Amino acid sequence: MKENWKKLFKTPNFVVGFVMVFIIVFLMMVGFFYLPYDVNAMDVVNKLAKPDNVHLLGTDHLGRDILSRIMQGARISILIGILVVIFGLITGTLVGSVAGYFGGKADEIISKLIDTQMAFPGVLLALMMIAVFGNNLGNIILALGIMSIPRFARITRSGFMKYRDAEFVRASRVRGAGDFYIMFFHILPNIVPDLIVTCSLGFASAVMSEAGLSYLGLGIQPPTPSFGKMLSEAQNYILQAPWYVMIPAIAITFLVMGFNMMGDGISKVMQH
Repeated sequence: MKENWKKLFKTPNFVVGFVMVFIIVFLMMVGFFYLPYDVNAMDVVNKLAKPDNVHLLGTDHLGRDILSRIMQGARISILIGILVVIFGLITGTLVGSVAGYFGGKADEIISKLIDTQMAFPGVLLALMMIAVFGNNLGNIILALGIMSIPRFARITRSGFMKYRDAEFVRASRVRGAGDFYIMFFHILPNIVPDLIVTCSLGFASAVMSEAGLSYLGLGIQPPTPSFGKMLSEAQNYILQAPWYVMIPAIAITFLVMGFNMMGDGISKVMQH
């Protein structure tokens, strides 16, 4: 384990991605203890103020401090990313393990359901669910979580198909081990590295999807700060206050690209 961690921090992609994610996580953690200003406090006299020693990242079109809103907005993005990944991981792993281990009709039905869902644009599915059930935080997480199931299910299914007839599995059956024990104590540990990479990519996808929904006005609602909503509000002032657009765009980029690069780094270490 220590060797793998050493290899990871010698992998340029992982290191760059880790630094990018760390910056956003650090701002979020500081925000739990200290915020420079109230995130919803408006100061119309100083609206669209340039970054200076009073407002380090400037102010928005209502005079709200952008740094404070970024620090709190990071909570939403990271919370949604974590919960969506957990939902997709648990559900997708259970579904994929049944399909891959038992095969037959179960595999055929599950595979067709997964293929059907993947053929349907994920964001469109999320938009439909949110339009029907409302755009509160729980529904957003549920919609994005359902979107994330296929990627986990396919990885798990392929892993279980690869190992279900392996020698160590046969030996375990001979010793009288049941299917549940073999599935989750013998096969599953062997595909954990693949699932870790999938979690990293799934997190990035969830953050991007939430930002897209918020940008369209169907995600987190004002006055709660959200990277996507901040970007949407800033687009009308791109020429007047370019920093207003750039800052939430950079925050989204750091989270999405950071987790993608970390996933790529983990994948490279696994292949060696």
